[in-house]
Formats: sequence, C-alpha cells, structure tokens
Amino acid sequence: MRYLRALRLLPLFVCLGALALVPQATGAEPFFPRAGSHAYDVRHYDVHLAYRSGGRVRATTTIAAVANQQLDQLSFDFLGPRVSAVEVNGEMERFKRGAGKLRIFPPEPIAAGSGFSTIVSYAGTPPTITDADLSQEGWYRTDDGVLAVGEPQGTAAWIPCNNIPTDKASFQFEVSVPSGLKAVANGRLRAAKREGGRTRYSWVEPTPMSTYLAVLDIGRGRLVKTRADGLPAWTLVDPRLERQSRLVLAELPEIIRFESKAFGPYPFPSAGSIVDFAPPLGYALESQSRPIYAFVPDVPTVVHETAHQWFGDSVGLKRWPNIWLNEGFATWAQWYYAEHHGGRSAKAIFNHLYRVPASNKRFWNPPPGHPGAPRYLFDPTIYVRGAMTLEALRLEIGTQSMLQVLQTWTSEHRHGNADIEEFIALAERVSDRNLEPLFQRWLYQRGKPR
Repeated sequence: MRYLRALRLLPLFVCLGALALVPQATGAEPFFPRAGSHAYDVRHYDVHLAYRSGGRVRATTTIAAVANQQLDQLSFDFLGPRVSAVEVNGEMERFKRGAGKLRIFPPEPIAAGSGFSTIVSYAGTPPTITDADLSQEGWYRTDDGVLAVGEPQGTAAWIPCNNIPTDKASFQFEVSVPSGLKAVANGRLRAAKREGGRTRYSWVEPTPMSTYLAVLDIGRGRLVKTRADGLPAWTLVDPRLERQSRLVLAELPEIIRFESKAFGPYPFPSAGSIVDFAPPLGYALESQSRPIYAFVPDVPTVVHETAHQWFGDSVGLKRWPNIWLNEGFATWAQWYYAEHHGGRSAKAIFNHLYRVPASNKRFWNPPPGHPGAPRYLFDPTIYVRGAMTLEALRLEIGTQSMLQVLQTWTSEHRHGNADIEEFIALAERVSDRNLEPLFQRWLYQRGKPR
C-alpha cells in the first residue's frame, strides 16, 4: 500500500531521530474499533454511480448479505453524501446517520442465517479523508476527475459497506461518466456503452475482495486492453504520464510471470494498472487486480504493488496491526525480484541495512509486528525491517524452504484472511524448526535485532 515515492529507495533508506513506541492496543480491531460489524456477512456489492462535474455523484449501492445472528437493526460504515432512501428486502426503512455509521431499523428482526438485500440511495460529493498519518484517501479529486482509494478506511467515503478486511465480497460497478472521460474499477470490463453524451462502464470483480481494495478512477486517457502472462489486463494512463510510463508498464507480464513462479498462481482473473496525475496524493496502492499509481511508477514500485495481489489482496489481514504481512512481504518481493533481474541480492541489501547502528532508533522502531497506533501503520520500518525479517527467515531456513512457506501460505489462505501467528506456525511446520526466537527478535522487540 501507500508506497510513497520516497520509499522507492527502501534498500538505502536510513531515518534519523527517535520515536516512542505506542503500547499495543487490544480488542478485535484495535486500530479502528468503530469500523465494521461481525453481525452479518456481505456476499456482494452492486454499485451504480453517475458521475457529474465537480465530483458530484448520484448513486445506489445494493448490498447482499447473510445474517450471522438475529438483527434488530443494521449498521453500515458510510461517510458519504446525503442518503435519500434505504430499502431492506424491497421495503422502505427508517434510518439515521452519525459517527460514520448508517443505521437502519427494519420493523421486523432479520433471523440468523437469513439472506437480506439492502439498497442505499445517495447523492452529493463524497469526502476526502485525512488519515492519522496525514495522508489522504477516499474520494480524491484530480484536475480531470476523481481517484477513489480506500486503504485503510476510505471506501466508506463513497460506498456504504462493512469496512473491515475480513468481510470479503464480490463487486460490480456500473459507472456513468460524461463522454471524453473513462471510468476504471476492479476486475474485468464487461461493457462500455454510449448513452447520449455519456458512457456507462460495467466492471465485475468476481473473486472475494476486502472493501479497502476497491478502486475507481475517472479521468482522461486511453483505456487499453492487453495480455499479461495470459491474463486479460486493462490499463488507463493519464495522457501527461503515458510516454514516461510506457516502458515500465510493459514489464508487468514478466513481473506477474516471475511472481507466479515464486509465490504460486496469480490469484485473480484479470490484471492491469491505473496511472493518474495526482502529485499531492503521492503514493501507489494495491487495489485488487489493478493497482493505482499517483505518479509515473518505476519497476520496483510495480513489483511491490503486484506482489500485493498475493500478499494483502488474496491473503488478507484479520486485523490492521498485522500489516507486516502485506508491506514486509511486498518489499521483500522487490529485493527477490531485483536479485534475479540484474540487481543486488536480497542478502546484500539485508547486510547493507543491518549496518545501520543500533543508536538510530528511528530506523529500527516501531517493530513491524505491531506498529503501535494507526499513525504508524505505514511507517518505513514496517516495510524495511519487515522485509529484513523475511530475509532473516530465508537465511535461517534456506531459499527452497522459504519459497515453500510462501507458496503454501498463498495456497492455504487463497482469497481468505490470516494473521502473523498463523504465518509463524506455517514457517515452523515447513522448516521443522523452532523459529519463535527469530520472529520475536525481528517482529516484536524494540531496537536493532541481535
């Protein structure tokens, strides 16, 4: 995620200063305790959205779900514009909003195990959200349209949803835009139809997806369909960035081929890229099947975001403090890719970084196994020391066992969710070694691991 341009130089990254580690939070989701609900399980989102100039939308989202318990009321995460109507199973229902929630009050309880359908109608301009680390997400306005990005909480700016990583669902997006603009979302393009002075794009992501991985880009450019290692791939590039991006994006088939060999079969039925001109946003993001780049990417950045299709998208988090399973893995994938494509080996990068002195507390803290607080969720140490953790594991158990661990991980948890404890248990099972001391040093102890 949040692959900042400054982090392109991760192998050489050395920070200065000091940072106090915030105590670990407790609870089911310590970083965002108000987000989401476990009372139901969403199976599918159907988003119909008409985009107007100035970022305004008129939209309806249909949410198909199953009750995990008797539901006397429903609660969805929603930070978006004014809601005009809500229906549950075809009946208009009473609702209210507050504290980022849309609460719905059906006259009769929904029985445990019952399926139900909720339709939310809304209109206005969705908000841009500023995170605890001062980065932005949600409905991000560009000079020719909008870029909607969701990690960690921004999807609720434009889609009412159950905004927790563990509630994955399939998605369909029907997006109408003025002619001259393109609309790109996750998955496969099913149709693009002219309707008077507008074009309606229909995108379908059939594989389970966490809400934060949803993306929508509306803007100018050519929407190009190609093949990437046998997969259909759609790419939209802002015209101002097309020439500089062409050679890098042409590497995507080789990147997918290499990572499929290393990590197991590519987990989704489509691929592609979105490159938009959004300098203030300043990061790339692993939106499922189609990463976004708010700048001209380089090869390490594309390698990083593509690796997330396995680590973060297919194998998702259970709780946000486990973000090392996403960012440490994607960063190590950069090192491993470079090792096999004319760059320094991952071991050489590890050794170079390990020479950073223990006195540089800002480089070594917070430990990547728990960032401590939401504002440290994407701290550089999660990437750098996180990738070093995996290379330390590789040095301990060997390359073949390391790849077996990663391939088993992506196979056993394909399209699901897992946590750090499960990864440690898997590494010990594959290697037949006690790895608890290694992971304790590298993931959880403050300061330079010894």
